[in-house]
Amino acid sequence: MAELQQRTLDEVKALSGEDAVELMRQAGIVGAGGGGFPTYFKWKNPQSSLIVNCTESEPGYWGDKMLHQEYYDEFLELFEAMKEIFGIEKIILGVHFKDEEWFSRYLENANGLYGYSLVPDKYSMGEEKTLIKNIFNEDKDRWVPRRVEMPDGSKRPGRPYDAGHIVQNTETLLNIYNAFFLGKPVTTKFVNVFGPDVELKLYEAPLGSSATELLRLSGVDVEAEAGNLSVIDGGPYLNEMGIESLGEGDAFVRRTTNGFLVIPKGVASKEYADIKTKRPEQVESLVGKVSSVALPLGGRILKPATALVGEGDEVSYGQKLGEPVADGLSVGVWSSMDGTVSSIEDEVVAISAGEDFVARAEAEAEAEAAR
Repeated sequence: MAELQQRTLDEVKALSGEDAVELMRQAGIVGAGGGGFPTYFKWKNPQSSLIVNCTESEPGYWGDKMLHQEYYDEFLELFEAMKEIFGIEKIILGVHFKDEEWFSRYLENANGLYGYSLVPDKYSMGEEKTLIKNIFNEDKDRWVPRRVEMPDGSKRPGRPYDAGHIVQNTETLLNIYNAFFLGKPVTTKFVNVFGPDVELKLYEAPLGSSATELLRLSGVDVEAEAGNLSVIDGGPYLNEMGIESLGEGDAFVRRTTNGFLVIPKGVASKEYADIKTKRPEQVESLVGKVSSVALPLGGRILKPATALVGEGDEVSYGQKLGEPVADGLSVGVWSSMDGTVSSIEDEVVAISAGEDFVARAEAEAEAEAAR
């Protein structure tokens, strides 16, 4: 079995399809755009066309645009490798008209392999079937069929692979690059933290980070605003309630968390469908800067991985915490911080950095306030 390790481009291109799929599984890669479907399962059945969903349709988000700017060369390497491993014939980036300037460089080195297709500036473009329909426009043979008849005579909804496509989100592909080239599992998530009164921050946050802690790092006075704000896991359109009333309970960065929208309590999230945010100056890494994490061994459709650690164990960043099970959809789970396993309950591994970390963080915060 192929192991997570650093590889050159030639070494990555030499991977078999089976080894590449297993690396995705072990690395813990799932659909980062919000669906959370295990990525390795899609690539067990590779298709000729890879659609990169760059639409990031939630108002206010900046992740896709920033990642394609910062990791442009890495995406080019990954595309070249994926072509060799899986026999991809065409890679198309689905891009909103308003964001064209952010992706124009891809046409400079297309070589017939990849390019982008401009689609309407609508939230619905984030849905796979709608995105494919708009990319291929009048070529209805490339659209996803409404229904597919099964051998037993039953019918199921059509899926992208029925039309020869695999659709992947930007961050999901970056996670594949990290696994193939750097030997790095999924330990972080790119998260937009913003609101009508909260300037947008784009964080690379450790998986399992506390939403309340991220808000504090973003400048929100949590104690003063307790009871006044809600924290939405998502954007104005597609979301779940994270914290209904700030100060009562918490939410955590999941593999599918793309944003924490901070809004007045009791106000519907869609009231902020027209929210405007400024481009963040940088993607700020919070690795080593949070005091605790809560990491699920499973989640949604995933069967829980088998825990490799116990309560009281000392763990380090990037250490494997969970081995994927053989039966059903399951992925590897890896530590997103240094610390001590404080509990394993309800198939969630909680890790704490300890009193030294908290004391150091408080000292740094006081020094920053003094400046």
